[in-house]
Parts: sequence; C-alpha cells; structure tokens
Amino acid sequence: MSPANETLLPSRRALGTGLLAGLAHLAVAGALAEWFGFSIGVTPFLGYVALGGLSLGAVPVAVLVETRLVAPSIVVGVAFVASAYGTWSVYVAPVATPTPVDPTPFGWYLIGWVAVLGAALVAGGAEYGVRRVANARRE
Repeated sequence: MSPANETLLPSRRALGTGLLAGLAHLAVAGALAEWFGFSIGVTPFLGYVALGGLSLGAVPVAVLVETRLVAPSIVVGVAFVASAYGTWSVYVAPVATPTPVDPTPFGWYLIGWVAVLGAALVAGGAEYGVRRVANARRE
C-alpha cells in the first residue's frame, strides 16, 4: 500500500473507539425512543434507524480519535440533545401531554440521520480547512 493511501485507513484504536461510541449512542437513542413511546416494531425501518443510531455515534468519534476534529462530534451532540429536549418539552414534560404527532423532533433526528451525519462531516471539513490555513500562516 502506498503511503498516500495509508492515511485513508483509520487506526484500530479509532475504529474500536468509534464502534463503542456508536453502540453507546444506539443504546441511549433506543432508550429515549422507548421512553418517548415510539413504536417502530421489527421492520426494515428498524434496521435503517439502528444503522443511523450506530453511525451517528461511531463516525464522529472515530474522526475525533483519528484526526482530532471536534466539529463532527459537536454537531451530532447538539442535534441529539436539541431533538431529545424538543420532544421531551412538548410531549413528556407538560401536565396535559398532547398525543405525539409522528415524527417528533427526536423522530426526525432518527429518521434524518443521514442529513445529521452529512452536516457533521461538512462541519468537520470546514474545521479541517480552517486548521490547514492556520497552520500554513504559522509556517
């Protein structure tokens, strides 16, 4: 393998840490979905949502471990917390709880995981570009 392509492969440490973070994210997202009363059932859609839950935890953390880019993790973390809080504040916290209209903010987070991950990677690319410019000016 050429040295140029070697940098494209993440380290075992990054893959392992990313996988653990992905499983943790999937577990927390699944627990929140259960608490919010989502009923996905055992369907192909469950596989899509599970893949998203795993990816949203794994990819940003693997990028963080491998390249020290923090923007992808921040984007996913903010989207996760904002969507969970939005669903909780409207459908769980009030005394008179309205019937959830699917999808809730957290439901959109789970369904639209591709967009969230894409935004996280774009933010990571922007952070990478800013760091390159800053490093070039220092030299």
